[in-house]
Amino acid sequence: MLKIISTGKGGVGKTTTISTLATMMARSGKKVLVFDTDPSMNLAMTLGLPYLEVPTITEDKAEINEELDELEDGEALAVGKNIIENHSQINRDGIRIIVMGAIPEEGNGCLCSAIAIVKILLNYVDSPDCPEKYDVALVDSQAGPEILGRGLAKDFDCNLVLTEPTPKSAEVSRQVVSLAKNLGVRNSLLIVNKSEKESDIPKVAGLVGLPEENAVRVRYDHSVIDADWNNECLLDAYPECDAVKDIGNIKDRIEKLKV
Repeated sequence: MLKIISTGKGGVGKTTTISTLATMMARSGKKVLVFDTDPSMNLAMTLGLPYLEVPTITEDKAEINEELDELEDGEALAVGKNIIENHSQINRDGIRIIVMGAIPEEGNGCLCSAIAIVKILLNYVDSPDCPEKYDVALVDSQAGPEILGRGLAKDFDCNLVLTEPTPKSAEVSRQVVSLAKNLGVRNSLLIVNKSEKESDIPKVAGLVGLPEENAVRVRYDHSVIDADWNNECLLDAYPECDAVKDIGNIKDRIEKLKV
């Protein structure tokens, strides 16, 4: 199973990119699983599932942790099946969506245990114990490098490093690339999003510290905003728009990765 995470500063387009990639892959015949680990929880809606219809891990975190505590060492994967069944939904394209969820209440400001549960789920779906065999797992991360600091993407196949063509956004991506390398992520692909000039690629790649050949440009495209306002899937609403074509290039690059 190919394991991919999207990272970067807030607002750079992680959710739009991951949802469009997941839909493209599912419609090409791949069995796709997506994890929304962003407390803002926009991924399910972007993939066509109403916000209130998707149960989240944080809603039942205490019960899940209690179940894990009762297991012997090495038996954590046994919980995976129940969590997948009770905390996920499948959209019209057959994509299974798991939402970590927001911080449930004031004063409970840490999502570490929920992220630990996501790690268990990733191990479960990639194990022989999982009856459903997935081709790809995509993780939409929260903003900033923090989630990599918690080790979520250890030994992943690819880190999609999303950035806008600005120094501040590129600085966050530089931190992300360093952390991903230390976690053993095998490939980092820089996505320069909302780009209006081809010269953005060498400039931003230099700031982030990745070679130009590891970078893909996604052109600025108002169709993304229009689809969001109209609550439409970008791929369905504007299948020939520049952004869709460029995300298609990302899909092609991912499928050629050596993993």
